[in-house]
Amino acid sequence: MTYLNYVILYCLLQINGERSIYSVFHILKGKKSSQSIQDAHIFHLQPFFLSLPRLKRPYFNQKVRELTEAGCITMGENDNAIVTPGGVKAVNDHFMGDAFPSNMNGLTYGDQTRLFWMRLSLLVQVLSNAKRQETLYYPVQRNKYIQEWVKNCIRTNPDRDNLSTILYKELTTVFGVMKGDPSILVYRLTGYKDYGWTELQVAETLGMNEEELRFRFLNLLHGILTVVERDPSGYPLLYSISLNSDHRQNLTISTSKTYDLYKRGHSLEEISRIRKLKLNTIEDHVIELILTQGELDIDPFITREDYVRVLQVMKESQTKRLKPIKEKLPQLTYFQIRVAIAKAGETREFAAGT
Repeated sequence: MTYLNYVILYCLLQINGERSIYSVFHILKGKKSSQSIQDAHIFHLQPFFLSLPRLKRPYFNQKVRELTEAGCITMGENDNAIVTPGGVKAVNDHFMGDAFPSNMNGLTYGDQTRLFWMRLSLLVQVLSNAKRQETLYYPVQRNKYIQEWVKNCIRTNPDRDNLSTILYKELTTVFGVMKGDPSILVYRLTGYKDYGWTELQVAETLGMNEEELRFRFLNLLHGILTVVERDPSGYPLLYSISLNSDHRQNLTISTSKTYDLYKRGHSLEEISRIRKLKLNTIEDHVIELILTQGELDIDPFITREDYVRVLQVMKESQTKRLKPIKEKLPQLTYFQIRVAIAKAGETREFAAGT
């Protein structure tokens, strides 16, 4: 059993057979679809969204087979999986606690993480070489936009002569207030005549496999981003590195367009006609908005009384599947039930009541 086995097992335990195993696959890959974003929210799997963008389906299937052979899960007829008592024990014994990536939030930081790392790693290299007055070296990041950002960061900073000292102090401080081994990141940084290690080299040095290192590395970066965003004035340089100009990066492009029209006062039916999309597609966008935009009011879609009724059925039946809830509340549309489930997932009301 590798670290990834436990990640998948934990995700399957959260989903509890209410989605196929490929819902987990799409969450790990960070599929930018309304369904994957909804599932990440509803089943509280935000940490793992976009954690493995290069994950291949055959390898994922292999890991699922390993879990089956180990007696951790049993497969159903519709590619869904139920975690066995032995699987629950394995998660509790080997994954919860210190092994769990408690700082990770891929749904919030997924796209931002790569940008932050590319900027940080190149800035460290440039500052390190500049301190030794070295100008001939291969940049660790070849992306021209990243290179331009680093040049602009140094050129426009009023305290640019002390940037290396500032960055060192900010990193030291942030590592001091969060959990995680900073060497996971430090080993990978490139400085003056000191090239950063590969993931494999770091993993071997720290005695873990590459899969575990991948998650611990993300956990560390997300932890830094969380601390820095809570106190921008305390980490001005790190905060500038973390900034992403796309403030709606967690919305799919199509949902963003629907949101713009909705804020202008158009009804869902009008948006459907304007965008020449099916009403069901527009409803998918609304569910995504409920989950990602905390200020969106659900009153236009479902009454407070009906919302509470859905919560009660979810709690009594211990399910988030539409059909069983619809059977108990036939007066509601499937869309209204989805709105209630989404709101419960966004506020964790259902989770708190179970």
